[in-house]
Order: sequence, then structure tokens, then C-alpha cells
Amino acid sequence: MDKVVLIIPDNNKGKFVTKGFSLAFSELSFFVYEKKIPDLNDKELNKISPSVIFIYWTGLNQREIVCDVISKYVNTKTVFIHCDESGDDIPKEYKNQTNHYIFISNAKTKKNIFKYGIAATEYKTKFRGYKYGITFAGNPDTKEREEILSSLINNYGAINIYCRSYNFYKSLEEIQSLNLMDKNSVELYRKSYRGYVESRKKLANIFVSSKINIDIISKNKKAINYRCLEVMASGGFLISQKNADNIKYFDEGKDFETFETKEELIDKIEFYLKNLNIAQSIALRGRINAVNNFSCTDILKNMLKVIYGKNIGS
Repeated sequence: MDKVVLIIPDNNKGKFVTKGFSLAFSELSFFVYEKKIPDLNDKELNKISPSVIFIYWTGLNQREIVCDVISKYVNTKTVFIHCDESGDDIPKEYKNQTNHYIFISNAKTKKNIFKYGIAATEYKTKFRGYKYGITFAGNPDTKEREEILSSLINNYGAINIYCRSYNFYKSLEEIQSLNLMDKNSVELYRKSYRGYVESRKKLANIFVSSKINIDIISKNKKAINYRCLEVMASGGFLISQKNADNIKYFDEGKDFETFETKEELIDKIEFYLKNLNIAQSIALRGRINAVNNFSCTDILKNMLKVIYGKNIGS
């Protein structure tokens, strides 16, 4: 049985993405080793002698440790799979080596596109009624996100924001410095903080129990947000900022909803809060599409076919 080592990143998104591919490797009959970055060392890698080492670089904070271990690892038969959103995070020294394969979201050739996959079983949950109104899960401390979240607070009062406390309080300071809210709204924003969720099951329960989940995509990003797949795979209703990939893979108004301006977002929130049955119908279809078309196993099969030139696994 072939062995694979998956390096587990130190951020939630990277951890969830990598663990999804860990399940996919297991499904394709690989013997899987998951290694947290602080536990990495070249001696153990040489002892395991894996056929594949899988690394997801986006947002990786401890890259120096990873690079140091890889540079000392001497088994040239091992294939390295490097995945990233833009390719900017992948160290240059790995981009031209014959046993290192690069998969990025904005790749120019179809065969080397990295498409996010979702481990459907990890997000499978049942709808048991609404517990939350409007939910945003993610890093809020960018100017565009702060402006949109401020607009939501100004229109609807306290919402539900899930993120790291550092990022939340940084956004709070920036919102105050930009005068995006009055004092009352600032207090409502402060009350909107619900903490940081590290479990996929808990996130899934939040998404499916929210009337509306908001996704705000970074400017100039063409690839679909991983958060979109998480919300839809959970059976949650999603309104996402429109970009090239989310309207390429999903139908607006059928699998999810989109917005381009703050005003359009408010209008659509108003409509769906009054028509929750329509929102539920859209969420159901979105879940089916996400689960059927964004399987980690299918995406991994395509990667391995690029590397080995043949189909791997059943």
C-alpha cells in the first residue's frame, strides 16, 4: 500500500482542506500519515518513506519549518503535491523540480487547476430549525468586509460573526477609526462576536441553522471561496459576493445567491428573510451540487492522473 504524508497547516481553512484530502487518499487505498508542522522532521519522513507528500500553502504561517524539513529530506522517489490559491505562497525552489507538482486555483492550463474539494461526510447535518439570523464566518478585518459588515449592523442590528478574537478586535478598531458606525452600532457590532469555531461539525450546524449566511470574497479573487462550499455542503443558504468561479460552478438563484453592492445585498436579505421557504429550496439544491461536483476524491483522482498519467484508485 502506498504511503502519503499530509502536512496539517496551522490555520483552520488549511486544516479543513488538508483533512478533506486525507480522507480522499484513504478512500483511494493510500496509507495516510497526518503530521502537524511542529512534529515534522526529516528523519521520520525518511523512516516512513512516503510515495506522496501533500502540502496546502495558502495562509501557511510556519513555512520556514516546512521548507527546512523538505530541504533535508533526500528520497527523490517521493512526489510532492503543492496546492495554493495563487501560486504566490509556494516557494520558488519547488516550482521547477521534476518530482514537485504545482496545482493552483488560477492555473492557465486546465490540468493543473487546483479546485477546492469538500469532505461531504464532515459537513453532513440535519436542519432542525433556525437558531440564528444573519451569519458571517471568516476573517472580518479587510476594508471591504468591514464596510459590508457595518452596513449589515446598521440595517439589522447585531448579527453572528465567527472568527479569531484577534481578527475581530482588529476589525472593531478599524471600523471605529473609519467612522463606519455610530456608538450604538459599534456596541451592536461588539455583541455580534460569537467566538472561534474549530470543528467542521459545529460550523455545519451553525450554517444550516442560520437563515442567511454571508460570504465576502477578497477583491480580484477569481477562485471560489472554500467557505462557499462549506456553507452549501452543510445545507445552509448562502449569499456570496459574485466572482468568476462561483457563477461558473453554481447557478445564481438556484444553488445560492450573489451580490455585487451593499445595496443589492440588503435588498436580497430583505427578500429572503420574508421568503425562507425559497431560501430553503435553494439551500437544498446547493447542497446537492456541492457534494456531487466538489468531491475531494474526484479532485484528487484528477491530480494523480496528471502526475502518474493514469487513473489511480477505483
